Amino acid sequence: MSSLINLKALALNGNQLSGQMPPQLGNLSSLKWLGFNDNQLSGQIPTELGSLTGLELLDLSGNQLSGEIPPALGNLTDLRWLWLSGNQLSGGVPPELGNLTDLIFLFLQDNRLIGEIPPELGNLRRLEIMDFNGNELSGEIPLIEPHYY
Repeated sequence: MSSLINLKALALNGNQLSGQMPPQLGNLSSLKWLGFNDNQLSGQIPTELGSLTGLELLDLSGNQLSGEIPPALGNLTDLRWLWLSGNQLSGGVPPELGNLTDLIFLFLQDNRLIGEIPPELGNLRRLEIMDFNGNELSGEIPLIEPHYY
Protein backbone atom coordinates (compact mmCIF):
# COMPACT_ATOMS: atom_id res chain seq x y z
CA MET A 1 0.00 0.00 0.00
CA SER A 2 2.92 2.37 0.51
CA SER A 3 2.96 3.10 -3.24
CA LEU A 4 -0.56 4.63 -3.13
CA ILE A 5 0.82 8.15 -2.77
CA ASN A 6 -2.41 9.84 -3.92
CA LEU A 7 -4.62 7.98 -1.42
CA LYS A 8 -6.67 10.44 0.65
CA ALA A 9 -8.50 8.06 3.02
CA LEU A 10 -7.72 4.61 4.33
CA ALA A 11 -10.47 3.07 6.48
CA LEU A 12 -10.04 -0.54 7.56
CA ASN A 13 -12.27 -0.28 10.61
CA GLY A 14 -14.15 -3.16 12.20
CA ASN A 15 -12.24 -6.05 10.69
CA GLN A 16 -10.06 -8.74 12.20
CA LEU A 17 -6.73 -7.28 11.15
CA SER A 18 -3.87 -8.43 13.35
CA GLY A 19 -0.14 -7.90 13.64
CA GLN A 20 1.65 -4.60 13.71
CA MET A 21 0.87 -1.44 11.79
CA PRO A 22 3.32 -1.12 8.90
CA PRO A 23 5.66 1.87 9.29
CA GLN A 24 5.39 2.35 5.51
CA LEU A 25 1.99 3.98 6.16
CA GLY A 26 4.09 7.08 6.83
CA ASN A 27 4.79 7.23 3.07
CA LEU A 28 1.13 7.96 2.23
CA SER A 29 1.79 11.69 2.12
CA SER A 30 -1.65 12.67 0.70
CA LEU A 31 -3.59 10.88 3.43
CA LYS A 32 -6.27 12.92 5.24
CA TRP A 33 -8.08 10.09 7.07
CA LEU A 34 -6.55 6.97 8.60
CA GLY A 35 -8.80 4.53 10.44
CA PHE A 36 -7.91 1.12 11.87
CA ASN A 37 -10.34 1.11 14.79
CA ASP A 38 -11.89 -2.09 16.15
CA ASN A 39 -9.32 -4.55 14.88
CA GLN A 40 -6.75 -6.70 16.65
CA LEU A 41 -3.62 -4.71 15.88
CA SER A 42 -0.76 -5.05 18.34
CA GLY A 43 2.66 -3.55 18.86
CA GLN A 44 3.52 0.11 18.93
CA ILE A 45 2.11 3.01 16.96
CA PRO A 46 4.70 3.64 14.23
CA THR A 47 6.61 6.88 14.73
CA GLU A 48 6.49 7.26 10.94
CA LEU A 49 2.83 8.31 11.19
CA GLY A 50 4.22 11.65 12.38
CA SER A 51 5.21 12.41 8.78
CA LEU A 52 1.56 12.46 7.63
CA THR A 53 1.36 16.20 8.18
CA GLY A 54 -1.87 16.62 6.19
CA LEU A 55 -3.74 14.04 8.28
CA GLU A 56 -7.02 15.33 9.73
CA LEU A 57 -8.38 12.14 11.34
CA LEU A 58 -6.47 9.34 13.06
CA ASP A 59 -8.53 6.55 14.62
CA LEU A 60 -6.61 3.62 16.10
CA SER A 61 -9.09 2.92 18.90
CA GLY A 62 -10.22 -0.53 19.97
CA ASN A 63 -7.06 -2.46 19.21
CA GLN A 64 -4.30 -3.97 21.33
CA LEU A 65 -1.67 -1.34 20.63
CA SER A 66 0.96 -0.98 23.34
CA GLY A 67 3.95 1.16 24.20
CA GLU A 68 4.01 4.91 24.44
CA ILE A 69 2.17 7.43 22.30
CA PRO A 70 4.83 8.61 19.84
CA PRO A 71 5.75 12.29 20.40
CA ALA A 72 5.99 12.52 16.58
CA LEU A 73 2.17 12.64 16.49
CA GLY A 74 2.67 16.25 17.60
CA ASN A 75 3.77 16.95 14.00
CA LEU A 76 0.23 16.34 12.72
CA THR A 77 -0.78 19.98 12.98
CA ASP A 78 -3.81 19.59 10.65
CA LEU A 79 -5.28 16.87 12.89
CA ARG A 80 -8.87 17.49 14.05
CA TRP A 81 -9.79 14.06 15.46
CA LEU A 82 -7.48 11.75 17.44
CA TRP A 83 -8.83 8.46 18.79
CA LEU A 84 -6.38 6.19 20.60
CA SER A 85 -8.84 4.84 23.16
CA GLY A 86 -9.32 1.21 24.12
CA ASN A 87 -5.75 0.06 23.64
CA GLN A 88 -2.93 -0.84 26.02
CA LEU A 89 -0.92 2.34 25.58
CA SER A 90 1.37 3.17 28.50
CA GLY A 91 3.66 5.94 29.65
CA GLY A 92 2.71 9.57 29.79
CA VAL A 93 0.71 11.82 27.52
CA PRO A 94 3.34 13.44 25.26
CA PRO A 95 3.48 17.23 25.67
CA GLU A 96 3.95 17.44 21.88
CA LEU A 97 0.21 16.81 21.52
CA GLY A 98 -0.10 20.45 22.60
CA ASN A 99 1.09 21.35 19.07
CA LEU A 100 -2.22 20.07 17.64
CA THR A 101 -3.92 23.44 17.97
CA ASP A 102 -6.70 22.57 15.49
CA LEU A 103 -7.67 19.43 17.41
CA ILE A 104 -11.38 19.18 18.20
CA PHE A 105 -11.68 15.63 19.63
CA LEU A 106 -9.05 13.88 21.76
CA PHE A 107 -9.92 10.39 22.99
CA LEU A 108 -7.27 8.59 25.08
CA GLN A 109 -9.59 6.72 27.45
CA ASP A 110 -9.20 3.11 28.57
CA ASN A 111 -5.45 2.77 28.22
CA ARG A 112 -2.68 2.46 30.80
CA LEU A 113 -1.46 6.05 30.72
CA ILE A 114 0.24 7.43 33.82
CA GLY A 115 1.64 10.71 35.07
CA GLU A 116 0.34 14.22 34.74
CA ILE A 117 -1.65 15.76 31.92
CA PRO A 118 0.91 18.03 30.24
CA PRO A 119 0.20 21.76 30.61
CA GLU A 120 0.90 22.08 26.88
CA LEU A 121 -2.57 20.63 26.27
CA GLY A 122 -3.78 24.05 27.38
CA ASN A 123 -2.87 25.17 23.83
CA LEU A 124 -5.74 23.10 22.39
CA ARG A 125 -8.17 25.99 22.23
CA ARG A 126 -10.46 24.42 19.61
CA LEU A 127 -10.90 21.27 21.67
CA GLU A 128 -14.53 20.30 22.21
CA ILE A 129 -14.18 16.83 23.74
CA MET A 130 -11.23 15.39 25.68
CA ASP A 131 -11.72 11.96 27.26
CA PHE A 132 -9.00 10.47 29.47
CA ASN A 133 -11.25 8.11 31.51
CA GLY A 134 -9.88 4.75 32.59
CA ASN A 135 -6.20 5.65 32.89
CA GLU A 136 -3.99 6.32 35.91
CA LEU A 137 -3.31 10.01 35.36
CA SER A 138 -2.52 12.28 38.29
CA GLY A 139 -1.72 15.88 39.10
CA GLU A 140 -3.48 19.06 38.13
CA ILE A 141 -5.78 19.62 35.17
CA PRO A 142 -4.21 22.14 32.76
CA LEU A 143 -6.06 25.36 32.13
CA ILE A 144 -7.41 25.62 28.60
CA GLU A 145 -8.05 29.23 27.68
CA PRO A 146 -11.06 29.68 25.39
CA HIS A 147 -10.36 31.13 21.99
CA TYR A 148 -13.16 33.01 20.28
CA TYR A 149 -13.36 33.17 16.51
